[in-house]
Amino acid sequence: MASSSLVQDVCAIQHGGKPEWLELFLQRTFFGSCAIHEPPKNRLNNYCIDCNLSACGHCIDVGSHAEHKVLKLYRHVYKDVVPLNEMRKHIDCSNIQAYRCNKQLVIALNPLPHSGSLTSEEAACDTCKRVLLHPNANRYCCIACKVQAFSIKTNEMEPPFLAIHSPPPPELKAKRPRKGVPHRAPLP
Repeated sequence: MASSSLVQDVCAIQHGGKPEWLELFLQRTFFGSCAIHEPPKNRLNNYCIDCNLSACGHCIDVGSHAEHKVLKLYRHVYKDVVPLNEMRKHIDCSNIQAYRCNKQLVIALNPLPHSGSLTSEEAACDTCKRVLLHPNANRYCCIACKVQAFSIKTNEMEPPFLAIHSPPPPELKAKRPRKGVPHRAPLP
């Protein structure tokens, strides 16, 4: 099952589209109780991309998801968020507002609550018009807003992009030459 999901993601990326699992992921509800396992550690705060399944810690630990792609979700301002470094492995997260939660950067699945009224000088999310903390670097407040903007764009060559574009190979630094042959101190 993992290989078919990988093939679908690669096809979506090659065609500039979005991965098929992304819409299903955004529609899921998390942080309920697992029907199979008892507390503690039975909150549904994991998402198996390959199975399209909300899972608790026990479900993930059992081993049936050992080779699967799994995202761990957190709560921030009563909304579901996912670590930015984990989500970057699966979609292009550029231009999405990141928030600090428990000493790590996270991005919201859906729009966070409004923080005050919007003034004419403030830049807002292109889709939902929520105030952005860093408007010079971001255009969307959450993943859902970027997905919505992606679905209504007219040209495949214009942003936003959801497919991961491979970064250019890093330039190799030339090693500094050694100063010369080391000399030993004379023996006393």
